[in-house]
Amino acid sequence: MGFSLTGQSDNFLLEECRNGNPRAFDELFDRYSARLHHYGLKYIDDAHQAEEAMLDVMLWLWQKCDQVPPDVQLAPYLFRAMKNAVVRTVTRQRNFTVPLEHLGESVPAGTLDADSRIRERQLETAWLEELGQLSEQRQKAFRLSRLEELSHAEIAREMKLSPFTVKNHIKACLSQFRERLKDYADLSTAIVICILTL
Repeated sequence: MGFSLTGQSDNFLLEECRNGNPRAFDELFDRYSARLHHYGLKYIDDAHQAEEAMLDVMLWLWQKCDQVPPDVQLAPYLFRAMKNAVVRTVTRQRNFTVPLEHLGESVPAGTLDADSRIRERQLETAWLEELGQLSEQRQKAFRLSRLEELSHAEIAREMKLSPFTVKNHIKACLSQFRERLKDYADLSTAIVICILTL
């Protein structure tokens, strides 16, 4: 398509998305991502989690655009979806515990018994081993996200990838960690390492 999509209606762009036009989706992303992220920040006190909630909504729109009614008012539709994503994020936050790298300074002395401290070290060792098993690109995306605390957009710029590719890399990492480290689930009431919080 040779003409500009800037200024086209939401419904036109949505129809183009259904036809597999990524430029139409880019236009919708540019149109709504900042507004949805700003909405999320009103209720989520973590900018990264607010961004992830926004990316979830926009990724869903791209993957499931054929399920969106053709005559939908897209803005209210996306903000309802963002509200649901915010609720899910806030619910997860209630179960938040201490990231592994901050455990020593965040958990009061005596909270964990000696047995748990041994298991904690075992978990850290196992996590580092699993991290080393990831592809070079996934390792880099994961380290930039969880250890350097860059946003998906910042990682995408640095790695020259789309934010959705970055998000998919990190989700794949987390799925692998959850599967491989499931034997350490008994520690979940004491710690949640940063790799397990999505």
